[in-house]
Amino acid sequence: MMSENSNTKITRLCLPAELDHLSAFLDHIREIAQTAGLAEAQVSRLELAVEEALVNVFNYAYEGRTRAGAVFCQVTVQAGALTVDIVDDGPPFDPLARTDPDTNLELDQRQPGGLGILLIKRLIDEVSYRREDGRNVLSLRITQAVHEG
Repeated sequence: MMSENSNTKITRLCLPAELDHLSAFLDHIREIAQTAGLAEAQVSRLELAVEEALVNVFNYAYEGRTRAGAVFCQVTVQAGALTVDIVDDGPPFDPLARTDPDTNLELDQRQPGGLGILLIKRLIDEVSYRREDGRNVLSLRITQAVHEG
């Protein structure tokens, strides 16, 4: 679904939170990012960050449920920015609240987990989390060199 006004284009995709749907989400993101004019390096960074975030939702947001919940992905293109909001109905979870892992420690000295969100933070210009209407919303924003296409 696509809606737009003169300065903003919004596209939404909602699918079951299952790994089988990962490529559909990533194809959707890639197509919009390329149409928006992101450089190929930016598109690749965005795609990798979205993949990491989605796989975390697929694996943990609906853990213990007999069937997968849904993942809602909204892409907003504005002059100078592209934002991907990844929304799930899982229990509240702020991945940004955790301290970044110390990557200077030896592997056997590190606590497990946290590398995925660290990767997302390094790939994306702005990352934020909010709880809205009983849902987790992770926003990934690229703010460089976007033109409306």
